Amino acid sequence: MTITTIPVWLDCDPGHDDAVALLLACFHPAFDLRGVSACYGNASPDHTDYNARSLLTAMGKSGKIPIYRGAQRPWVRSPHYAPDIHGESGLDGTDLLPIPTCEDITDIDYVEAIKKEIELNDGQLTVLSTGAMTSIANVMKLHPELRSKIRYISIMGGGIGIGNVNRNLSAEFNAWIDPHAANFLFHDPLLKSKIILCPLNLTHTAIAKQNIIDKIIEKGSNDHPSNLRKMFYGLFQFFQKTYKDHQGFKDGPPIHDPMTLYPLFTLYGWESNDVVQFQYKRFDLDVIDDLDNPDVGKVIVKETYPLDEINPRGTMVGFKINIDFYWDQFFFCLAEAERHSTIET
Repeated sequence: MTITTIPVWLDCDPGHDDAVALLLACFHPAFDLRGVSACYGNASPDHTDYNARSLLTAMGKSGKIPIYRGAQRPWVRSPHYAPDIHGESGLDGTDLLPIPTCEDITDIDYVEAIKKEIELNDGQLTVLSTGAMTSIANVMKLHPELRSKIRYISIMGGGIGIGNVNRNLSAEFNAWIDPHAANFLFHDPLLKSKIILCPLNLTHTAIAKQNIIDKIIEKGSNDHPSNLRKMFYGLFQFFQKTYKDHQGFKDGPPIHDPMTLYPLFTLYGWESNDVVQFQYKRFDLDVIDDLDNPDVGKVIVKETYPLDEINPRGTMVGFKINIDFYWDQFFFCLAEAERHSTIET
């Protein structure tokens, strides 16, 4: 099968940084976004579903990208959300998000939809997981035959020796909210070498400093900033404040979720790694899933493997990317999205 674009499915919980991941998946010429599922996480599933449909509407993609409700709750524990970082709605900070003009597809659920796309794309589809890992774990648990057919699972989650939640602040949110689903993926002998983990160690290098936030509001294709730019500007400003107030980020907020897309540029051969500069290690991983443990959700490195991509062992864990390239792609996609936006100016 000849790959002209990279087929991806985005399972997300919008979420300010999920909005950026959706922007790149929709508008970067490298990617063919085959579908979106909205899971619980940054906010309740009702909020994240609404937010995903609103963002697609704002970007002029209403009815063009199939959208489904993803996982509604964790496997074992009670749901937890993140209003301290994302607000009660999950996308606080702007009044420019439009009422969605697209509806969820309900004739089949997200599990069967992802299964269909994995099979249709002949082993080339990557599932991007930017919220809880529950949705993709459900797919692989219910359809284990798909483990050999998926190309990659690219996850924003976890941290190696770094965290921001649990009693000891030793876990990352997406691993913490469903550690059992995370372990299902990391322990699977067929899946673990296909997983790309973008942990806090990597995503904390993608800081939206003030010059980045200011550039969002620059004049676009018209003689004044478009409402789409104003929308993202408001979202980034809100994110900047909550990360400063609640996690002490003085230089700006980390824009975690779009990082899941960047390793694919080089892994699919779309762009030279001299440009992308993706650096990773391969680890055997475990997540503490005892809910009474003060370190619940913490990612543990059990073993380190050599980088042998002919016979890969262990999960790819990213540690470095070309940040100039990272932001260049964001601003390119923002300009592209302006030409399609349905938000009235």
